[in-house]
Amino acid sequence: MITGVTKGYRYKMHLVKKHFPIEVAINDESNCLEIGRFLGGKELKRIPILEGVKVTKNEKNLEELWFEGCDLNQVSLNCATVQQSCQVKDKDRRMFLDGIYVNEKGNVVKDE
Repeated sequence: MITGVTKGYRYKMHLVKKHFPIEVAINDESNCLEIGRFLGGKELKRIPILEGVKVTKNEKNLEELWFEGCDLNQVSLNCATVQQSCQVKDKDRRMFLDGIYVNEKGNVVKDE
């Protein structure tokens, strides 16, 4: 708990798009993450962002999302919800690797 307050937690998620492009938008007004055109679909997936979690896109790498917060449970639960909503269901998972996966776990403030 002390680590979360002093350093914060950061999960980095990577967008893997091999067959179809994935469009991700962060909607601050409704406090949700919108995922569109996943596997060529037309439906828009809306994932609510939990309280205390901040979602941003990496400015250097546009295919990376950063989830930050002081509560480890909230940050990890939000990442798990995003990953489960982008699972490939009716296709061969060895061929269709598209999705959003956790790439790195760490703290917001790095140790010196």
